[in-house]
Amino acid sequence: MIKFRWYYDKDREEYFLNYMVTRGYAMTRFFLGVYWFEKCEPGEYTYRVDIIRDKDTQQKNEFYDLVRETGGELVETWGVWAFFRKKGSFELYSDNESKIEQYRRIQKTFLILAICELLILPSQWNNYLNYHSNISFYFAILISIICVTFFYQVYKCQRKILSLKKEIE
Repeated sequence: MIKFRWYYDKDREEYFLNYMVTRGYAMTRFFLGVYWFEKCEPGEYTYRVDIIRDKDTQQKNEFYDLVRETGGELVETWGVWAFFRKKGSFELYSDNESKIEQYRRIQKTFLILAICELLILPSQWNNYLNYHSNISFYFAILISIICVTFFYQVYKCQRKILSLKKEIE
């Protein structure tokens, strides 16, 4: 089975993958919003998604080995994201401090992307205003939407971080 979904939110993506497992479908591949699934026992796996942008090759391999030692497996990597699964219950980060650090890494990635989009946005609107080209208008709208989406993810990560900090206190 193949499904297309576009997620910017790690938690929503994990929810989707784990929901599919409850229906008896395990993700085997991912590329650009396309998920490939194969039949499995309902509830057989738990999926987790993590950002690996800030790790060098050795750190990534050590992290993957650590996941394997706990019985988990790396299903797929794509860009800055890694998809893991394990039979039964599974958490990549068990304490709130490490979860906070994970959300900070995600927040930082989306902030960098949002700023990059924000920097090219004026030139797109300028192209549209100067040349009145429909394609320039559509690109300007698209980049605006992406920029807002990325900043919204930064905000959502901040809310999650504050929520986890309250649990610690």
